[in-house]
Amino acid sequence: MNVLDDEIMKLKKDVVEMSTLVNYQLNSSIRFLLEKDKKFAEDTIKNDLKVNSLEVGINENCIKLLALYQPKAKDLMFITTSMKIITDLERMADLCASVCQIGLKLTDKASSSSGEFKCIYSYLEDAASRGDEMLRMVIKMYADGVRENLGLKDIIIKDENVIDVLSHKIVIDIVNTSIKNLAALENNITYIFIARKYERFADHAQKIMELLFYMDLGKDLRNLPEF
Repeated sequence: MNVLDDEIMKLKKDVVEMSTLVNYQLNSSIRFLLEKDKKFAEDTIKNDLKVNSLEVGINENCIKLLALYQPKAKDLMFITTSMKIITDLERMADLCASVCQIGLKLTDKASSSSGEFKCIYSYLEDAASRGDEMLRMVIKMYADGVRENLGLKDIIIKDENVIDVLSHKIVIDIVNTSIKNLAALENNITYIFIARKYERFADHAQKIMELLFYMDLGKDLRNLPEF
């Protein structure tokens, strides 16, 4: 194993570490919403700076690898794809922090505290859980290889589609609930924005999967009929 191989192994380890922190951010944000504990929100917002720092550090390291070693073919593709992946990871962490920032503005007086919101919280929990699963699967593809984990593609696509459906259900439930309590409309609409954040999180996870397929197999999934 040469020096570049060692550096690429380190790069892979750093990206996996960054993804682990993003998963923590996601789970912390949903715990804040479900448990109403502001500490989870504060930790999520604070840790967003750590994710930003990791992105900057990994990106700088990738640039050094490109400049110092002038990698060819496979190594070049891996490094440039890693740079794209960490951009998506940073944005995913931003979405989690945004969920908490928005959630902190919710009031306790509106219908968000009523039994009618049980389904909405259930939908949000399901969306976050599936987003967590999607990120874990795409990082497994990144760390262990796409060819060795081809079966994960269909699960990732299915999860993303389910999260889209959950987001749509939240919109419908919010509208129906708010009609009964117009005073709570402004507060309740906030949950729609939160649902959209988790939907975007899933979109980024699927985008990472697309990047990995192109890197390893040379296939642009966006242009395939079955996709």
